[in-house]
Amino acid sequence: MSEKESWSRKLPQGYQDILKSIDDFFQQTHERLVDHPLFSQTIPIRVSNQRSQVLIEAELPGVDRKQISLDVYNQGIHIKVCEQEELLIQEDKTRTEERQQSIRIRERFIPLGFHLSQSNVIAHYKNGLLSIRIPITHQRIDIQ
Repeated sequence: MSEKESWSRKLPQGYQDILKSIDDFFQQTHERLVDHPLFSQTIPIRVSNQRSQVLIEAELPGVDRKQISLDVYNQGIHIKVCEQEELLIQEDKTRTEERQQSIRIRERFIPLGFHLSQSNVIAHYKNGLLSIRIPITHQRIDIQ
């Protein structure tokens, strides 16, 4: 018996029940949060400002091009990866099939400090690396 268990056993049963319900609450909460989308793995990116363009590189190893969607907003880029997995289990003895399907969605929004036009954005995907090139089209104004 550990020190914690011996200490809690000295308490009246009502207190022991309360402590057990608190432990159960945190254990169940932890189990639910492990797979929650809020805590899922993000998409690693690198953003670099070059002379006349911004280069965004997103690392997406093992992802098929069809699983990626790219949206251009007024001042940012939204990358979304939707990975579907289907598992088919067949039992020969009972002649039953079980299908399990899971969908995992990862998203990343990259805010930029200038207005974007979808027609100017160029994206390429090769060997797990998504490269997005955005030309910087701004004009300098002389102050007199």
